[in-house]
Amino acid sequence: MRRETFHTPGRLTLDVRMPSGDMQLESADGDETTVELFSPRASADADEVIEATRIELRPRGDGQEVVVDVPRRRFRLFDFGGGDLALRVTAPHGADVELSTASADAHGRGRFGSLKAELASGDLRFDEVHGRADVKSASGDVYVERISRDASIATASGDVTVEFVGGDATLRSASGDVTVEEAASSVTVQTASGDQRLNAVASGRVTMQSASGDQLVGIRRGSRVHIDAKTMSGDTTSELDVSDAPPSGDGPTLELRATAMSGDIRIVRA
Repeated sequence: MRRETFHTPGRLTLDVRMPSGDMQLESADGDETTVELFSPRASADADEVIEATRIELRPRGDGQEVVVDVPRRRFRLFDFGGGDLALRVTAPHGADVELSTASADAHGRGRFGSLKAELASGDLRFDEVHGRADVKSASGDVYVERISRDASIATASGDVTVEFVGGDATLRSASGDVTVEEAASSVTVQTASGDQRLNAVASGRVTMQSASGDQLVGIRRGSRVHIDAKTMSGDTTSELDVSDAPPSGDGPTLELRATAMSGDIRIVRA
């Protein structure tokens, strides 16, 4: 096992690069960052990779960054095993995170600043992101409990789930489903065969586009809504009163544009 501890007051970025394995990030009180890298199974190959990993603290802009760079190694015809390495990083609350991985799962517990992540087949799960979230994934699932600002999340075959997003959000998936429990601002959702669910929206511009996926959007009571919903071979249903007159009242304004090829479109009250 390798363990490094750094004094990291002020602005902090975690720059983590790990090809495979299990990645656990946690925020905590204090001004220290601790990095632990180990192998659940004793192995000379694992020990070699752990020893060769670059773990360092260095200046970055007006703050600091902790770099964890696990080298990609090949032994015979196989990649170094996905379950042979585990990384644990504990950092102060509000640390920004930049991570990249091929097949490692990444889990962030606690309160972080911004998030920038690139994954191939690994899953990503974070509790709270108080800054902007930018996530790109190939086949992994993405789950974020709370994003306070803007979000851009794209995946090919993975599912995308966001419990709350406070800023403008753009969410894309080809064959995966996209679910947002509550959005406080504008949202754009694009899928091919994946289903789309926006369970509660109140204002801004909501754009939903799909080929064969179904769409559901829940409108908060009190919102003044303009609806433009079209599907070629699916059904469109609405629990809202629909008229040609412009929306009236003093509530927040919501513009909804939903288009689908063969999917159904449902507009409900949140």
